[in-house]
Amino acid sequence: MNKQRTLLCLILCLPLLSLLLSGCWDDRELNELGITSGSAYDWENNQWKATYQVINPSSGASGMGGSGGGSTSSPPFLTFTVKGRTIMEAIERTNLTSTREMFFSHSRIAVIGESLARHGIHQLIDIFLRKQDARETVYVFISEGEAGVILDQLMQMTKNQGAGIQLMIEQESRLLSYYPGTRLYELAMSLSSESKSAVLPEILLTGSQTMDETSETAVTDLPSRLALGRLGVIKGDTFAGWLSQKQAFGLSFLTDNVDSATIAFPSRPATSDKLDASFVLQNSATTVRPVWAKDHYVMEVNVKGSGVLTELGSVMDLNERKAISEMEESLEQRVLELMNNAWTEVKRLKADVTGFAVRIHRSDPKRWKQIEQEKSWDSVFQAIELRPQVSIEMEQTGLSNKSFKSVQQK
Repeated sequence: MNKQRTLLCLILCLPLLSLLLSGCWDDRELNELGITSGSAYDWENNQWKATYQVINPSSGASGMGGSGGGSTSSPPFLTFTVKGRTIMEAIERTNLTSTREMFFSHSRIAVIGESLARHGIHQLIDIFLRKQDARETVYVFISEGEAGVILDQLMQMTKNQGAGIQLMIEQESRLLSYYPGTRLYELAMSLSSESKSAVLPEILLTGSQTMDETSETAVTDLPSRLALGRLGVIKGDTFAGWLSQKQAFGLSFLTDNVDSATIAFPSRPATSDKLDASFVLQNSATTVRPVWAKDHYVMEVNVKGSGVLTELGSVMDLNERKAISEMEESLEQRVLELMNNAWTEVKRLKADVTGFAVRIHRSDPKRWKQIEQEKSWDSVFQAIELRPQVSIEMEQTGLSNKSFKSVQQK
């Protein structure tokens, strides 16, 4: 009897199990898709202006490297610029000019024009988080001029420009630490956090001419290249201002975003301010502790780091501990200067890109609740006192204990 019941249950469950086998109900053929590697967005005449960079399937091996069949003169990607009252309306209008449906799952980057950043970017973030084939892991950049122009520029040594820009920011974050690579979900998290502020690296063209023909890249030194410039500051969802490269570097120390960095510093600051030595910071860690001091917060910032001396232009004997200590103090002063410079500009922009609001909320939730009720964070932020401390250890001095200048003077 039990066996008959089990058999009957299995027979009844079979139709239900078939519902889980959805199959390929929404399948699309590869030759019907326009695979986008990057997108750019501007705000023009109260309309969205979207530019999409689509990989050109007919492009083959060219002077830019890579391999494969196809035409060598055909560009590796094509761009489509469309306008619409909404972003989706603009996307749909690409079907009026393209033979392929836009497919965004392989996008690597998104560039926001300054015009759109000043208008507000909340709607753009929403579509990336809502649309099924959009990727919230794309790296986001900001451009001072028209963002769409950035996608027209060809790059050497890579055929996929979107992937090339992604490699640029990942390499920069790993080796220089000037700018944090900001993915779209990180941008959304920062703007919805207690700080309500975020930073975006600037991408720009170094020259006035856009290199958008494959024949123009067959030279050793392009007159115009893509490069990372300053750091754009977003508060709420609108543009607040720029941080210079030096200020962005100081902000990286304040926010513990330094993996590795090269610091130029004066080796003998007591006699000269000339930057004649270089130090590669291999390890760095920043701790931040908010302390309530009667009527304002004091942020105790402690930076510890170590690394290697890689360049020395003065007369010094590195066998003497005094010489090493003098350079370590010079490095510490250099990092302090960077952090104080960044903090001054961040306060001027009134944007908490340091994340201090998050730290205060975690360490002192009762007082944070009061700040929220009084909506007084902007005035509390302006009253914050920064107390940074830096400790840097020079672990190695390279293969020589004396500078070449010292050897020459003998």
